[in-house]
Amino acid sequence: MISYLNIKNIAIISSLELELFDGLNILSGETGAGKSIVIDSINFVLGDRADRSLIRYGETTASVEVVFDNVKNFAEIKSILADSGIECDDNQIIVTRSMTADKSECRINRKIVPLSLLRSVVSLLVDTHTQNEHQILMKTANQIRILDGFLPGLNDIKKEYNDSLTRFKKICEEIDAYSDKEQREREIDMLSYQIEEIDKAGLKEGEEEELKAKRSTFYNRQKIVSALKSAYDALSGENGFGATRLTGDAIAELRHISDYDPDLNELSDRLDACRIELSDIEETVYDKLNNGDMDNINIDALEKRLEEIRLISKKYGKTMEDINEYYQKATEKLDRLVNAESQLHKLEKKKEEAVAELQVLAEKLHEKRLEAAEKFSKAIMQNITDLGMKNAVFEVRIDKFTDDCRKYNENGFDQIEFMLSPNIGEPVKPLAKIASGGEISRFMLALKNVIAEIDDVDTLIFDEIDTGISGVIARVVAEKMYNISRSRQVIAITHLPQLGSMADENYLIEKRVVSGKTMTFVNHLEGDDVIKELMRLSGAVENSEIGHNNAVELKEKADQFKLSIAKR
Repeated sequence: MISYLNIKNIAIISSLELELFDGLNILSGETGAGKSIVIDSINFVLGDRADRSLIRYGETTASVEVVFDNVKNFAEIKSILADSGIECDDNQIIVTRSMTADKSECRINRKIVPLSLLRSVVSLLVDTHTQNEHQILMKTANQIRILDGFLPGLNDIKKEYNDSLTRFKKICEEIDAYSDKEQREREIDMLSYQIEEIDKAGLKEGEEEELKAKRSTFYNRQKIVSALKSAYDALSGENGFGATRLTGDAIAELRHISDYDPDLNELSDRLDACRIELSDIEETVYDKLNNGDMDNINIDALEKRLEEIRLISKKYGKTMEDINEYYQKATEKLDRLVNAESQLHKLEKKKEEAVAELQVLAEKLHEKRLEAAEKFSKAIMQNITDLGMKNAVFEVRIDKFTDDCRKYNENGFDQIEFMLSPNIGEPVKPLAKIASGGEISRFMLALKNVIAEIDDVDTLIFDEIDTGISGVIARVVAEKMYNISRSRQVIAITHLPQLGSMADENYLIEKRVVSGKTMTFVNHLEGDDVIKELMRLSGAVENSEIGHNNAVELKEKADQFKLSIAKR
């Protein structure tokens, strides 16, 4: 539930902090006091489009923060947030949103998040309803979800059906991958050519690098020969002054004097090891100078082979690993296409079996929905009758899709729509075509009463959905609203004294002028202040004894109703 709301610099609200409680929270106030601004602020933090015109005049930043405590589906939300690296403890979630003239920022538990994540999280926490905003209810996709959640066990069948649908779609994708016969033959020809081309190339690991090294040797052979000659001369030397010979002379000199200094034996041995290595290097340099390998390089053949490798790499992969992977996949696909007829026959058989399974499960869903629709319609009818729509007719229309392209979707083959006729002699129509906002509002209250036990959302917000309702029906609306609040938090803005009297917590929204500026304030009412507000809502004069008595009586009757409900 929402336990705390903090609004800063939204329209005529400079700074507003509001502590809310479980049960029925009623906000009331004069027209223009700022009630709609409070709702706009809540909708903003819940993910509505950032309307920059709401930023308070003279300010550059506006923000709204809401704290959710004792969240029912906390484990689910915690898991969603954990996937985004957001920690949440103590069954509390803090959502903050701010905006400036050029940007908007969202945070959950103080960490910046994308708007899409904020919306997905708060949709599990709050459901907002206004007089003219019932789009969620109007969508048939949501109506089928409501019906499916109404009957225990129906969603289990739906999950089984969707598992089967996933298998069916996978089979269809495999069949589609084979394409038509002519297309398969074209692919077979292409793949055969590619496989043959790679085979014929006979590429070897490291071959390209080896060839490039030889090409470098060929084009730089003069430099190489010149350097090798210089190195050989330095090692062998003319007139016996090469490094190898001089090292031998140094060894001989040290050994002549080793009798006088035994440590010199070690030095002469080390030099001897160097002389052996130098001698070996000298021979190797000599062999390289005289073996003629550089003269035997066929540069034309080498360049041709490199071009062949380049073309293969350009087509099938930069590295041997890439080319081998392409070759493997092409071989597997060729084998599959060559044996397509046999595979298609097996897949078509699997598809028939999958369709048969889907049909059985879709029929189960259909039968269960018919059962759910009957019970759901009776419950709705009872509630809308209580709400003064005694001549209304409600039904759940369930049709089957006949179009094969839509026959098997995530909901089976059922097309569901809630139908309502508010008056005698009028045919039932889809909810979206019911013109009266008051009728839709009462239907919404009826619906919320019916699904109160199956809806997991913690908080419901109603913004003046009781407009156009009065008298006895107003009392029934208040009772229905209270009934909803017994299983979740309800926050409602109202003009009805009957609804105000039913509140667990009353709040008065007022507009005042402070230091030449208009500001909105919210006061938590208790005791006599509640009675005064009920008098105002009833239209009574401030000091009217009759008005006061009527307000007291209204409150007493509401308390009696709440007590009777508690005893059931």
